[in-house]
Amino acid sequence: MNRLYILLAVLLANIALLSLSSCSDDDNGGTPEIHCVRTTDPALADSTFTDATLGQMILIEGVNLNNALHVYINDQDVYFNSNYNTSTHLIVTIPSDLIVHGVDESLPLEIRVVTTHGTATYAFHVIAGVPSLELYKADLELNADGIPEMKPGQKVTLVGTMLHEIQRIYVADLDTVPLYDVKEFRINEERTEIDVTMPANAIPEFGIFVVECYAGEAYCGFSRSPMKPEIADISTDMPVPGQKVVIYGKYLTTLTAINIGGEIDINIEDVTENETMTELVFTMPDQIPSKESNGLISVSTLGGKATLPFYRYDWIYEDFDGNGTSMMWQWGTNSYWGAENKPADCPVSVSTGGFLYFDGNNTGWWNNINVHGKTVPEAIDASTPLSKIEFRYEVYLQEDAKLTSNVTLFNKEVAVPVSDRVAGNVLPGKWMSVSVPMTEFGPDFSTWGELVASDVLDNDNFKVYHATESGDKMHTAYDNFRFYVKE
Repeated sequence: MNRLYILLAVLLANIALLSLSSCSDDDNGGTPEIHCVRTTDPALADSTFTDATLGQMILIEGVNLNNALHVYINDQDVYFNSNYNTSTHLIVTIPSDLIVHGVDESLPLEIRVVTTHGTATYAFHVIAGVPSLELYKADLELNADGIPEMKPGQKVTLVGTMLHEIQRIYVADLDTVPLYDVKEFRINEERTEIDVTMPANAIPEFGIFVVECYAGEAYCGFSRSPMKPEIADISTDMPVPGQKVVIYGKYLTTLTAINIGGEIDINIEDVTENETMTELVFTMPDQIPSKESNGLISVSTLGGKATLPFYRYDWIYEDFDGNGTSMMWQWGTNSYWGAENKPADCPVSVSTGGFLYFDGNNTGWWNNINVHGKTVPEAIDASTPLSKIEFRYEVYLQEDAKLTSNVTLFNKEVAVPVSDRVAGNVLPGKWMSVSVPMTEFGPDFSTWGELVASDVLDNDNFKVYHATESGDKMHTAYDNFRFYVKE
């Protein structure tokens, strides 16, 4: 009988030890394991993945993950909040500055969780983002007909972003059917440019560069001879003489001409190109287009011609030279309207002629001009979406000071921080171009016609108030108030 009791006691003790050991494995000392990675959304608990992008929050799921000391992704120690660390879960955000395998191929493609009682690893691929190609660059030689042409075996530079973990580069036809592979290529450290050596095959008149990366494919069309230029934007569409003008676009190279209004040719020797073929810079000459000009700026290269609206007189609201729309009357303080009324000490020496000029000590609200019954240009179609229209004007500020203009259009006042629309800051002693979306003046309207119909003409419906932060004497000029319809 006593022996039976002893056997039962030993059996119960062994069961207790097994239970304690099991609890220890689950909560304290068992070998950690990572079973999967998913999002933190409980509704997507069954959607696991082995790829993620920089900045993404992930949930690591497994067993015995408690008491984590370190989490390594691509062998880099990343921060995690221990308050969200349990035996089965660990939440971490992939750092946006994590070095990915595509930049350093020596890095392991894994997540590693180090705990007080062991280490767990899990195969995992972090990518910086989807690759893209924006343009290509190539030094083209003249063929027998004197036309620049891409040659077999020559170097071409592909320009883009996120060009990581390249698996294949090939030339395709316009239907993206592969023609031949590019075997020789070299990528820069930033993974933004690829120098490729064209194969010895005959180069098609038109084709597509295709770059296959782990994260996806990137495409860029090309032509054997120069690509046709594209103009996306211009720093100012109505500059005053002497003002810097920057044209933005693609394939702005092998320049043959820049023409303004069909009347003025810019000396191309004075035009600056950048290496990526995305900018052309020139200075507006003393001559400006006439009212009878075609309202365009054109850029001609060996690849073709591109145009953009420029000096559209039919979009002018007020230029102080007699080309503005009609008004009932105007009045103001510390202001001079037109070319003849500026004081002798006015420092603005470069102008299209007349301009609005403020001169005197900073008196806050009283630096103003008020126009009563100002009408709008008739050339803008009433159905034009308001989101496609901007209100633009040029500003000259002598002092290196911040300036805010309170501009009223259609009886709606908007505070506009004055800064050059391209540079993003004040350019003291130089003309700057300012742009305001018309949706700021008509937030409750969707079309130009709706906004115009809301105007109250028997009112001071166009006003400019401004004040500098300084209390010193100011010399500030405005010119070429106009509307601009984006293409």
